[in-house]
Amino acid sequence: MKFLAYGVAAILITFLALACNPPVDTEDESSLPATTGLTPDGQKAEVAPGEKPPTEGRPQETAGEGQTGGRDTANLPTNVEIGKQLPTFSFTTINEEQHSIEEYIGRPLLINFWGIRCPPCRVEFPEFVKFYEKYKGEGLEIITLNVDSSLRDQRRFLEHQEMPWVLGTDDSELFQKWNYRFIPTSIFVNPDGTVVDVHTGQMDLSMLEEKKDEFFGES
Repeated sequence: MKFLAYGVAAILITFLALACNPPVDTEDESSLPATTGLTPDGQKAEVAPGEKPPTEGRPQETAGEGQTGGRDTANLPTNVEIGKQLPTFSFTTINEEQHSIEEYIGRPLLINFWGIRCPPCRVEFPEFVKFYEKYKGEGLEIITLNVDSSLRDQRRFLEHQEMPWVLGTDDSELFQKWNYRFIPTSIFVNPDGTVVDVHTGQMDLSMLEEKKDEFFGES
């Protein structure tokens, strides 16, 4: 009887654990993690403000900051569509500054949704670093928007991973508004603000090179 009681207890514990953390299908891309910083009703949860970040990995100052790139922001789409203008939005950087995407229109943009708990995201970042270092002199800007962690956890992550571009948090809940389901998701935007491609899943340097001409606005 004692062994039977232990067996029933073990089954109950396993059932409860699966109910709290149901398995997800990761395959080539990771599903949005269970711990996303979002409450069940989709509202943003409170996160600890944490201390100010170290200088390493902080967003770069951008030329033309505060400019709109000549776009009529009142008449932009509300969703991302290939061949159309990128919707306008604001985001908070890892050092808790507010920025508008309009500050970066006018250069080739790679906008990447990622998560600390997403293995493919972590694998592709060294490839992003190679691509960024190679083409930042030609105007390339990368903006990463984290969907699953507090600012404090993101700063800890930076102690182990080089990310020399603009580091932001998806506090506008764009990932949900634009109906994306998997991370990493990357949006490629050419200098006039047009979305030229959206890629879901891990990328490497060769894949980024293949997209370069199109989102750099080169023939």
